[in-house]
Amino acid sequence: MIKDMNDKDFESKEVALFENQYLKVMKQLAEMTRQKKKLEAEEKKAKAQLQKAMDEYGIKSIDNAVITITRVAAGADKVTIDLEAFAEQEPETYADLIKDYPKTVKGKAAYVTFKVKG
Repeated sequence: MIKDMNDKDFESKEVALFENQYLKVMKQLAEMTRQKKKLEAEEKKAKAQLQKAMDEYGIKSIDNAVITITRVAAGADKVTIDLEAFAEQEPETYADLIKDYPKTVKGKAAYVTFKVKG
């Protein structure tokens, strides 16, 4: 197929045509993304507030007509072996020295889960 313009010009015109045709959808998507980020920030604050209150009252879960909330406790820190550092520093004596390279892995942070009903 022979084109009157080079490929870059053709691509630029195609992109411009696409943008013109779908600009409204792109604007809607951008606005939805802004709203989603705002809602996610509000959700994070609400979860933190409920988590703090549940800790204060010693409540592990709530199940009512509106929502189910489960308080998930923090996980414990774990000590593992840093295999990458060991492999670089002691490739020949891996089996004998593996216990000399501990690596602490942080446990999961506490959080709440929820399910909106209806």
